[in-house]
Amino acid sequence: MKYIAIGTRNEAKGMNKKHKALVPVLGMSLILTGVSASFMATSATAATKYKVTYIPKNLGNPYFDAIVNGFNKAAKGLNMTVKVVAPAQAGATDQIPFIEAAIQQKVDAIAISPNDANALCPTLKRAMKAGIVVLTVNGDTTAACRHASITPVDFSVLGKYLVDQTASVIDGKGEWAFLSATSTAPDQNAWLAGAKTYIDGGGQPGLKLVATVYGDDAPEKSATEAQALLAKYPNLKAINAPTTVGIAAAAQVLSTSPLKGKVQVTGLGTPDQMRQYVKDGTVKAFSLWDPGLEGEIAANLIVSIKAKNVKPKAGLTIAYKGVGPGTWKLGKDAVIIAGPPQEFNAKNIDNFHF
Repeated sequence: MKYIAIGTRNEAKGMNKKHKALVPVLGMSLILTGVSASFMATSATAATKYKVTYIPKNLGNPYFDAIVNGFNKAAKGLNMTVKVVAPAQAGATDQIPFIEAAIQQKVDAIAISPNDANALCPTLKRAMKAGIVVLTVNGDTTAACRHASITPVDFSVLGKYLVDQTASVIDGKGEWAFLSATSTAPDQNAWLAGAKTYIDGGGQPGLKLVATVYGDDAPEKSATEAQALLAKYPNLKAINAPTTVGIAAAAQVLSTSPLKGKVQVTGLGTPDQMRQYVKDGTVKAFSLWDPGLEGEIAANLIVSIKAKNVKPKAGLTIAYKGVGPGTWKLGKDAVIIAGPPQEFNAKNIDNFHF
């Protein structure tokens, strides 16, 4: 797999040990629901080299390194090369030059974790018009701007999950705040909207959401926002950061603060990143899923589309041997939900390494 970084980038980290044990994907099959048709892609990939560009939101985010690991794992058996490029910052339009470059390079596919649901659409449509497969990974644009979307979890219920997660670490009562990524991030906004709907409907009545702030997925700004929350809200009981950068920054701030243990940090983070804060008592629990699975699914789906002209659509069932649970049914607008969240705490965190 070809791995290229524009600027400085951390090397991809290892995945959960149980996923390391999975054999490399040597072939794949796809079954169309209601149609007795299936195929193995191994023979097709043996004669074809697929060029893929993956564009994460920004550089230096360990979450996206894990997705790259998933691409790498699948690419070995799919005769695929994957180039990884990304902007230094997660601005709404910062990914456009990288999409344009991929179009010029005539790649077979572009996979992108979008920083904005709408700003990238004209450029992504140009890519599709040029015959390039476009997939969104870990976030989405409008459906007309890509062929399919691989999301980590069911976004429609994750907002509720985050509120309940906060309640679980502060005994169901008290003031709390969201520390999000960027204000334009489609995935973050979907989760925050879901949380608001749940709260407005009476969910977790003992909690009081006092603020939502944005750290722009930058460690320094996220830490500054966390410090500001602690100063502005003396009765704050928890910060929920549904972003790997934000949760680590908030945990770092609390780990050296007199408020350690009095204000809880939870949200979404990687085990390797958060292990020290769980072990020193700063963090009781947090969650994530297997980001690498998104990369594995995306790589296999690209070959499905290119090798057999498969048309992703609602109701289609795909099956990839050796990849996660093995089968997925595409939902509305060709959205694939990779899997459920996993909670990490002091009892289980040493069982996970990514």
